Amino acid sequence: MVNCATISQERNTFPWFPQGWSGYVLYCSNACKNVPLIGNKLDSCCACHSKSVWDFSGTVSHLNVSNDGYLEGNKSARNIHVNFVKENLQFLPKNICHFPGITKINLAFNLITDIPNLSCIQNLTDLNLSYNKLSSLPKSLTHNRNLRTVDLSGNYITRLETGVLAALSAHNILLKGNQIMSIDITDVVFERPFCVINMSHNALRIPTNENNWKVSLKAKYGPGYAVFSFNFFTRMPNATKLGFSNIFDLSKLFDFGFDFRYNPIICDCNIAKLLLRFKDYIDVMKRDYFDLTCGSPEQFKDKSLPSIIMENQIKDLLCNYTSTPLCPAGCTCEESPKHIDYRSKSLTLTLIINCSGAGVKRLPRVLPYSDRIEFHMRGNMIYEIPNNHYLNHVSVLDLEMMPVFDKDALDNLIRLQIFSVPESEQRKGISRSLSRLSPCVFLQKTDFVMVCTCSHLWMLDWIGSFLASKCASYVFRCLNGTAKENLTIFLQSLNCSDTGDFHKYNWMFISSSILILVCLIIIIVNVWKYELKIVLRKLCTKCIEHSDEDCVVYISYDVNVAKIGPWVFKTLEPFLFGSGLSAFVPSRDLSLGSVRAEEAAYHISVSRYYLVILSEGYSDEESVVTHNEWKNIWNHYMSDSRKNLLVINFDLMKPGDVSCRKLEAFLRVGNVINFAEGEKKTFSQISNTFVR
Repeated sequence: MVNCATISQERNTFPWFPQGWSGYVLYCSNACKNVPLIGNKLDSCCACHSKSVWDFSGTVSHLNVSNDGYLEGNKSARNIHVNFVKENLQFLPKNICHFPGITKINLAFNLITDIPNLSCIQNLTDLNLSYNKLSSLPKSLTHNRNLRTVDLSGNYITRLETGVLAALSAHNILLKGNQIMSIDITDVVFERPFCVINMSHNALRIPTNENNWKVSLKAKYGPGYAVFSFNFFTRMPNATKLGFSNIFDLSKLFDFGFDFRYNPIICDCNIAKLLLRFKDYIDVMKRDYFDLTCGSPEQFKDKSLPSIIMENQIKDLLCNYTSTPLCPAGCTCEESPKHIDYRSKSLTLTLIINCSGAGVKRLPRVLPYSDRIEFHMRGNMIYEIPNNHYLNHVSVLDLEMMPVFDKDALDNLIRLQIFSVPESEQRKGISRSLSRLSPCVFLQKTDFVMVCTCSHLWMLDWIGSFLASKCASYVFRCLNGTAKENLTIFLQSLNCSDTGDFHKYNWMFISSSILILVCLIIIIVNVWKYELKIVLRKLCTKCIEHSDEDCVVYISYDVNVAKIGPWVFKTLEPFLFGSGLSAFVPSRDLSLGSVRAEEAAYHISVSRYYLVILSEGYSDEESVVTHNEWKNIWNHYMSDSRKNLLVINFDLMKPGDVSCRKLEAFLRVGNVINFAEGEKKTFSQISNTFVR
């Protein structure tokens, strides 16, 4: 073991105990003390320039590797280097755990496909397996607490298990030139310092946040330098999705460096807010990894992001949706930054829909999200404005004509600033329904010129309710022959004291409303007349007390349905008898040789109660017997308040399934029970209907 007491007296170093380090003490160069102590600059310097206890040892042992893959040499040595480059090794030496004194391993440019568990080599500080055939970074390396450098560049690693990089003790993690497609935010922003994580020349597209990590304002992250150059990033990472709730949380990364150069960044409106926020950083510090360049569009190709900021070109960053399904055919749809305020670091992304002369007949149902939306629709006949989801973001409506607004649409136009139509449309005036809008929205481009009458007197209060200073310099004007007079002056000069036109309009409105109401009542009564008769009969029946008479229940059913007859005689009739009721069943009780229709009509007239068992075809005109029975039952039921009627829906028919309009009405509002509900409920309903 190296004499630590001697090392601690070394004038050019001092002991360094970084956060999260649990290995032997590290020694940092005194030069790091001369770094301006801003944030964690000392830790950042020491992470790259500190040395382990073994770096001060003047004694280094080297081992050989036999032809059959075993290490040969002094097993008791304390500081052993294994250095076999380009030797076509397919695996690490099988007896590597027999040499616990190994501190450095360099087996670059071999054919190794797997890293075994090396926790048996606790003194290991450097591991170089670059340019082999590895497919993963094993989690077992997290047990090597003295490990400072891991170089796995130029392998075939495609995926990193979340949390492995953060759990490594290494300050230098080199994964350049692999095929890694994603990395989690927790493997870049973690609570310990590191020198560099180099993941350049991989297939990274966007950082992930698989465990929904959130930044802690009490924690100490990093510092460190992460290299992501030469990957496939097209968008700058979304800080909110990565666990930073607002821009101020990013201050926790002030001492981090992130190199995203040489990625095909799409320089459109989506990066405008990010560039605006980073303007202050670029103004006060110069770092080469700030010099990100654009991959597209052609206007900004190979242009650096700092130059876009310094040349005030943020306003020129466009998102073009014209060729997407979200943009109406024949229109252009472009989103760009507007109202840029460099002091407050704010801007408004505005989506401009220009459909001039495109023959569009309605506004699109769906649009990309944007802070503001402008519609320029001259030359298109838009008759109606529906209550679309994006209306609360619309700031400009430039239309060919005054449309009809859907219910609640006007209330959702909370950000509308300009409502413009041609002068030929202006002359028709403004509907009173538009009084929910500010008058200022009509006065942003020109004067609003209209034909004024006494019916527009309401506009005086409407205009007066808004401060004139909030509007532009334009005003409402009334046509007076060829002259255009101020609306306020013109309306006040009109002789509207008798308000004849106003009252005439009101009476016309009231009369029309009454006429429409009467027509609706007539239609309802005509369509639902049978239902109304049944309801009225029920209400009247409740008000009249009847003395008991002959309690006969006339049972009407289709004898062609084989299942009904046995149930009637074996189950239903005994129940009625037990309840003090007698049953009349036409198929059994009509005398032989009688005229069935006349006899049935007679017994229906003298029966107190009617029980109809409804099945398919019962009310069809082809079923003459049951059709006639129902007609007589209905007439006596409606004309005699003493009688009562119950329908047992045997085939579970719906009102629309029956051909008879009266029976259909009874199924809706009469006494009906479904046979499928069981005998208990059926008999209970019979008792409630017939038994007093």
